Amino acid sequence: MKLTTKTPYKLASKIRSYFQRSSPKQLDSYIKEEPLRAELFSSDQMDQYGKKLAETHQISNKPTKGHLLSRLSNNEKELNSVRKLLVEAIKDNSIITPAGEWLIDNFYLIEEQIRTAKKYLPKKYDEALPQLIGKKASGLTRVYEIALQIISHSDGQVDLEHLSTFIKSYQCVSPLQLGELWAIPTMLRLALIENIRRISALIATDKIDKNLADYWAKQLLNISEYDPKNILLVTGDMARSNPLLTGAFVSEMFRQLLGKGSALALSLTWIEQKLNEDGITSNELISTEIQTQAINQVSISNSIGSLRLINSLDWRVFVEENSIVEHTLCKDHGGIYSKMDFSTRDRYRHVVEHISKKSGISENEIAKIAIRLADKNIHQNQSSRSHVGYYLIGEGVTETRKAADIRYSTIDLVWKIFRKSRLLTYLGSIFLITVALSASFFFIAYHDTTSNQILALVGTLAILSSSQCAIAIVNFLSILLIKPHLLPSMDFSEEIPDDCSTLIVIPTMLTSRQSIKELVKALEVRFLANREKNLYFGLLTDFTDAAAETLPEDQALLQLAQRRIEELKKKYEKGQRSIFFLFHRPRQWNAGEKTWMSYERKRGKLGDLNALLRGSSKNTFSSIIGNIDALKQVKYIITLDSDTQLPRGAAWKMIATMAHPLNHPVYNKEKKRITEGYGILQPRVTVTLPESNSSFYSRIYGNEPGIDPYTRATSDVYQDLFAEGSFIGKGIYEVDTFEQMLKDRFPENRILSHDLLEGCYVRSGLLSNVELFEKYPMTYRSDMKRRSRWIRGDWQIFFWFLPYVLDANGHLKKNDLSALSCWKIFDNIRRSLVPIALTSLIILGWTVLSASLFWTISVSLVIVLPIFVTLVWDALNKPEDLFLSHHINIILRTGVRIIARTLFSLICIPHEAFANLMAIVRTTWRMIISHTHLLEWDPSDNEKNIHKKNLIASYSFMWVSPFLTFSIVTYLIIYNPIKLSIAGPILLLWACAPYITWFTNKSPIKQKALLNDQQTTFLFKVARKTWGFFERFVGPEDNWLPPDNFQHHPTPVIAHHTSPTNIGLSLLANLTAHDFGYISTDQFLERTSNTIHTVKKLERYRGHLYNWYHTQSLQPLPPQIYFYGR
Repeated sequence: MKLTTKTPYKLASKIRSYFQRSSPKQLDSYIKEEPLRAELFSSDQMDQYGKKLAETHQISNKPTKGHLLSRLSNNEKELNSVRKLLVEAIKDNSIITPAGEWLIDNFYLIEEQIRTAKKYLPKKYDEALPQLIGKKASGLTRVYEIALQIISHSDGQVDLEHLSTFIKSYQCVSPLQLGELWAIPTMLRLALIENIRRISALIATDKIDKNLADYWAKQLLNISEYDPKNILLVTGDMARSNPLLTGAFVSEMFRQLLGKGSALALSLTWIEQKLNEDGITSNELISTEIQTQAINQVSISNSIGSLRLINSLDWRVFVEENSIVEHTLCKDHGGIYSKMDFSTRDRYRHVVEHISKKSGISENEIAKIAIRLADKNIHQNQSSRSHVGYYLIGEGVTETRKAADIRYSTIDLVWKIFRKSRLLTYLGSIFLITVALSASFFFIAYHDTTSNQILALVGTLAILSSSQCAIAIVNFLSILLIKPHLLPSMDFSEEIPDDCSTLIVIPTMLTSRQSIKELVKALEVRFLANREKNLYFGLLTDFTDAAAETLPEDQALLQLAQRRIEELKKKYEKGQRSIFFLFHRPRQWNAGEKTWMSYERKRGKLGDLNALLRGSSKNTFSSIIGNIDALKQVKYIITLDSDTQLPRGAAWKMIATMAHPLNHPVYNKEKKRITEGYGILQPRVTVTLPESNSSFYSRIYGNEPGIDPYTRATSDVYQDLFAEGSFIGKGIYEVDTFEQMLKDRFPENRILSHDLLEGCYVRSGLLSNVELFEKYPMTYRSDMKRRSRWIRGDWQIFFWFLPYVLDANGHLKKNDLSALSCWKIFDNIRRSLVPIALTSLIILGWTVLSASLFWTISVSLVIVLPIFVTLVWDALNKPEDLFLSHHINIILRTGVRIIARTLFSLICIPHEAFANLMAIVRTTWRMIISHTHLLEWDPSDNEKNIHKKNLIASYSFMWVSPFLTFSIVTYLIIYNPIKLSIAGPILLLWACAPYITWFTNKSPIKQKALLNDQQTTFLFKVARKTWGFFERFVGPEDNWLPPDNFQHHPTPVIAHHTSPTNIGLSLLANLTAHDFGYISTDQFLERTSNTIHTVKKLERYRGHLYNWYHTQSLQPLPPQIYFYGR
């Protein structure tokens, strides 16, 4: 419907009725009301009214169907209709009221708030909240009625102080549920949108009346000018149409006709007479109309301002300050609850809410039950038992449920049984799927061959192959069915306590001068990203293996490392506490390895460091830089690899999680291991974004969730199912627990991959909300060397899967590991055999077994199926807030990457099988026969130097793939040429595997932009025009800060505010202008130094700039949100 000033008066009348039409019956009680305006209350009055309102509210026991979403949709439709009406008026140069201008100028904000309300108001959400009964508010959600009352008595101006006062006074009589408190911002949005809609309806009807007045005024003006004698006829027509003489209609008629001649006075006289019949004059009506417009302008500006305020407020603080449950939980012994981070406190409250709904007991009473249970255990040794969280998210929640007299449903009972037998269910599911798949393979093989030996071999290979598919299926289903939970954590964002002092160390080797410079630079970056109190940083170093105790270059390398650490100390410590340290160990003669090397490599380094921190083992380090007395109180150690990036804030988050009472490690004397809490926490390890020089290979694997076999395969499942993760050597551990559990536990010269074992004894947890970043290997060869080292380490700890293991003295003793830990060790062994099994199975299918097509498809499906299922699931589950086109693009990009990765795995599987087999054979020989080289380690720096990137080197490294291809092709040509049509495509890929890996090892060629003269000239013009803005507006008037924007139309206006982003852009513009020759070097230095000098004067929050500043006064602008940087 097009609404313009040219609309005839009959149509205008119909449009007017559109904005005053009746609404659905259930909403009549408040839709027909005027805008939400009632007596304005002060803070004291709001306090009194809150109690009074609570006394009148009665909660319904039978919730009715929710109507808030449908009402929001209706409001959206009507607001859009009003906007169209006003836009058409603006296009026709028609005058609109100030309230209408507010609506048009801020309509983008209203649309945004409607979208936000729809996003956070799911269907039936309001049905789950308490509803009211009564004549005026029957069926209304209680918290929505509260929002309506707040808006009514503040004329749409939401004030946090008044809001808190009202909510607290209301709860003195009738406590609100946690869900209601969280719903307050959404309900305020809905109430404000409702208010704006009602005001908009008034704006629209006034505009329609003005349009109608404009129509008659123009008719009268035209007739008076061209045919004055017929003016009485037009006036009569207007009188017969009986227009509604509203303030808008009358004021518009008088504005256009008053003083335009005596002929037109007759029409105004008629209007005056009609008004007199109702006991009012035109002046009074026009005055009332002016007042109404002013009131509407104030109301709509208040409402829009309140929408902005709602967006800027931290509602988490509001909810916690006004929650009665929160105040009860804060009575936790030792004040632990109030010191936790928000997500942990919120998790506690959700459990309280859940138990309350199940039991029918109030939320506050549930919180009191948990507090009472915790208080009974204050004097116990275990701090977790005296913490309220143990009875909400820990094992003690069963006691809380029992005290609340919850009746378990069938689903609850099934889940309870499952929790008691999680490992059995998990392994049983894997076993059953493996048996089912293996049986199908065995059945086909039984009809393919008569040889019992081959049948037994196929059966073994089928079990190994099927297990891979079975584990992938069970893990996928586990992730779908089990709801993950973050580990509880304290809040150390402000400061790390003294009793949680932590040393961040990088165990590494001094291999070259360049590597030392990179190590120290990376240590400095980690420090700058984590500059909290009670954090210390150090390098834990030794030399590479050598034939002699010392080498000529050793002293120079050590001195360089010492000098670089001293430079860091001088740069940042400035005579205060020691922050940076260097711990260096000399080589020792190792008779088993027959070489001079560091004692037990990384495991030995950490062990010696732990001993040093506890007052011993000083002689094991030949050089220590830094005052180690400052480290006596260190409780935790964060150990990272040399290439591991520690993002901003990651350190305190790791420490805060370790410090939570429920995560404190509990030693079980009977089982001789940690059985509760965690002695180690392993953060998630993610591959960094590809760099410009990254190879195709690293880009293919560059977006995996983890770069280690444990995290990539099952660590999430272990944490979600068994509340236990796997340690991969990059994480945080408690020094005393680590030493208590691992000191003198393992035999010497035996263990290469110690991380998994350490995590099993000390109990490792996965810290999934903290991410560390590492680069993925650049080449296939370096990746395979790393995997081979992992496999050697896994097979060296295979004996810890058995009932008895060797102790530090080489004596057999009972294995103390849990069944889950033994499964982890076995699973690593199994995983190393899978490529061998798959390769052998497909080769047998081509050569010995007759159903070649079946075996080819089966082996391919084992590799492809789990990934394909995951991809299909992701494709079908589109996030609600993501556009379908974006979702499809993401799935396509992910699919292409997964297909490339899977195809690459299939191409390289013969070489991977051969490499795994060699690693297993080599390890078995060394463990059983030679007893040497069990600690063989090739530093990554050496790998970078020795890896050749030519094609011949690739074929030399992967010789087994073309050799195997040639052998199989020769065999098939001689004995069964028909099978070449089946095996040929895969054999061709295997033959090309060295070339493909060689190609993927290369970096993409950078494409240079080829611009013609016309394009270059255009870009230079744009650059000069862009610089013109900074040249003109960045000057002394604005303290050399860049204004945010300059408005050309309708009048030139400069926005005298700026942000850190604008400032950075301005500095870059200076540099670019200098490079392009627009300014001289002196001008560049002057402009840049002036800007930096101003930045130093800006007010900050804990060293961080705020988001907006006034460029002339340099004052921060509200809302004062500090800028972390991008």
